[in-house]
Amino acid sequence: MRLAEWFVQNATIRDQQPSDVLLDTILTRYLGQHGAELASKDTAKRAVALWRAWWRPSDTVADVTIDRQEQFLASLQESYSESYARRVLGVGKAALNRSWKRGEITQVPFVALPPGEESFPHYASRAQIVALLNTPMAEHAWAYCLVRLCTGCRGDAALDLQAPQVDRQSNYVRLNPPGRRQTRKYRPTVPLVRPLAAYLDEAQPQGYLVNWHGKQIKSIKTTWRKLRVAAGLPSWFAPRVLRHTVATWLRQRGVPAWDVSGQIGHRAAGTTDGYAKFDPSYLGEARKAIEAFLLDLSKDVPRLRPLCGVSAGSLATQTETARTRESRAVAAFQVVGGTGIEPVTPTMSR
Repeated sequence: MRLAEWFVQNATIRDQQPSDVLLDTILTRYLGQHGAELASKDTAKRAVALWRAWWRPSDTVADVTIDRQEQFLASLQESYSESYARRVLGVGKAALNRSWKRGEITQVPFVALPPGEESFPHYASRAQIVALLNTPMAEHAWAYCLVRLCTGCRGDAALDLQAPQVDRQSNYVRLNPPGRRQTRKYRPTVPLVRPLAAYLDEAQPQGYLVNWHGKQIKSIKTTWRKLRVAAGLPSWFAPRVLRHTVATWLRQRGVPAWDVSGQIGHRAAGTTDGYAKFDPSYLGEARKAIEAFLLDLSKDVPRLRPLCGVSAGSLATQTETARTRESRAVAAFQVVGGTGIEPVTPTMSR
């Protein structure tokens, strides 16, 4: 079997008719020759497995008709989301197109992809984030939440983040690790905000920031599900809600759209922008806003207070100051009673 697989991956194929080439051959060569170069190689491997599970071993490239594709898509939609089904079909389409571009087959069928889903519609309220962060959790879960709230990154970027990617001298975090090629889901370089820097000083990780006894965590799904239930949060409160919440809060605080896009990786940096991270004002509005809303959260999340530089005494002073201001405002606005002559007007409320 290994010899046969090696032959399929390495044999010279040239100008073959679609009816003469097995679909499995195209998929095998795609993974063997190109899969290791993909940043999303695990996704591609899983997608190829789903193609192989549904299509017959005897099916050729010519058998990938629109009718058969629609049947395959329907079977995927029974178990997976629309976006994931689109991704699976996209991997098969990429494999077929690669074979055609390399001159291995004379033509390939058109693979129709379903329309993409609308963007994730949810973001968390302040009360929900407070409930999440106040729920007892393991250290790796706390690190995961903190990294995502401090950077606005995607989940895989948080799990891949290692200590050497944090430049303490220039105060920035390079979310894309060395050697990883950027993909459509761009991983930007973002400012190192003070709460995350304080956490690094406290935890002093040598490898992965989100780790289990020093080892990288591949998935947070099980931990997150338990954490969500314990915090009493709704079923839609998935890990990506943290990223959407950061983006929403940044816009609500008036951070320019350009800075928001740069912070969460919706725009890729050009050649000149590659040096922008050394500018002290790099994504400065986003940095200030993230530090501001984390400081605000620390009022109700005790575990955040030392990271935000808030002591118990200063918190009590802030609370007392706020109460004093409120009392003065109430005292300065005393409403007079009815005069019996005419309705009370604003000028009479002194």
